[in-house]
Amino acid sequence: MPEGGDQPLALVLSGGGARGAYEAGVLRYALGKLAPRRGPSAIPQIFCGTSVGAINACALAARAELPDLGVRLLADRWESLRLEDVFKLGWGDLTAIARWLVGKPVVDGVTSLLDAGPLAVLVREFVPWRALHQNVADGRVRAVTLSATDVETGHTIIFVESATDHALYSTDASVEYVSTRLKPQHALASAAIPIIFPTVRVGGRLFVDGSVRQNTPISPAIRMGCERVLVIGLRADPRTLLARASRRQAASEQESLSAPLYLFGKLLDALLLDRVENDLANLRRVNAALEALSPGILEEQPVALALVAAGGSLRPVSDLFIRPSQDLGKVAADVLARPAVRARLSGPAGYLMRRIGENAVQTQDPSDLLSYLLFDGEYARELIALGERDAHEVREELDAFLGSA
Repeated sequence: MPEGGDQPLALVLSGGGARGAYEAGVLRYALGKLAPRRGPSAIPQIFCGTSVGAINACALAARAELPDLGVRLLADRWESLRLEDVFKLGWGDLTAIARWLVGKPVVDGVTSLLDAGPLAVLVREFVPWRALHQNVADGRVRAVTLSATDVETGHTIIFVESATDHALYSTDASVEYVSTRLKPQHALASAAIPIIFPTVRVGGRLFVDGSVRQNTPISPAIRMGCERVLVIGLRADPRTLLARASRRQAASEQESLSAPLYLFGKLLDALLLDRVENDLANLRRVNAALEALSPGILEEQPVALALVAAGGSLRPVSDLFIRPSQDLGKVAADVLARPAVRARLSGPAGYLMRRIGENAVQTQDPSDLLSYLLFDGEYARELIALGERDAHEVREELDAFLGSA
């Protein structure tokens, strides 16, 4: 029997490359410090992730029987991370990359900016996949969903592993649910940031990062039957950028803002834009409609269909949203400026990180690209600590939410 009572809790994790360490920090506080006092109601039973959130979700679902241990191991792995644990980049690769970018690749040459072979090894070895399957089979985990993007169609494909038969459908023609036994390839497909990491083949089709279409997968959590959803975003409140956006730019600054590395970072940020605010607004509108309608009205088919089309279901779903209180691009630039970190980041991969950081200094603007790619333990520690502080700031609300079943 599931352990979460009558109001199953879903955990929804966003995408964002190296920013994913922030999720480990929030959860180390929520599941490691608060949840043990709250009992079964505070244990997630539904895990939904996109991109790096998909990897985090699988790691936690595989250790769902001991969530406090699961988040501690996840945080420890993030804090021990090195660039070479995630991707490879040799000096000899740079020429091949240049040829690939101008459309003249060599046979069996590169298909992306970075070789994500080490990430594949990490995902296979760190996530105990057999334990994940056993937790699902035992009912300890109701469902795990991973979102990826089909390269050919552009559709969002949601891979689902669940022990029960769910209505795997979507009112959005561009979203498809696929019931499967999750494997490392599914998580890697969800985390394949376009251009940066290579596409991943699953079932004879090519996939890239699920964040292209669905960065924060709230809808799958609702489809899987949750009554409560804890959502962790990886972008600071966009209103913090309004003051900067209103000022005039000097000619020298405009030149720096036109630099390829800066523009690519902004393009990536726009491509993987977190749509969580819109998703949560839709969820809350459905909740408000349910509160306003009487049970008799709910039985009328047109109303029921309208609510389903809005992305919800015929039940209220409470939510709690936690996101960074600081710009993670600025955190990444500050960490890279530390002499010990710069000294550690050697070779072509380190050179790439330093060049991105230098561009951020020239523009006096946080580096979005650096915050996605700085897979370094010191940066991870900063994000984990920030996640814990942000969760602590809403501890009363979080504690009540975890124990609300």
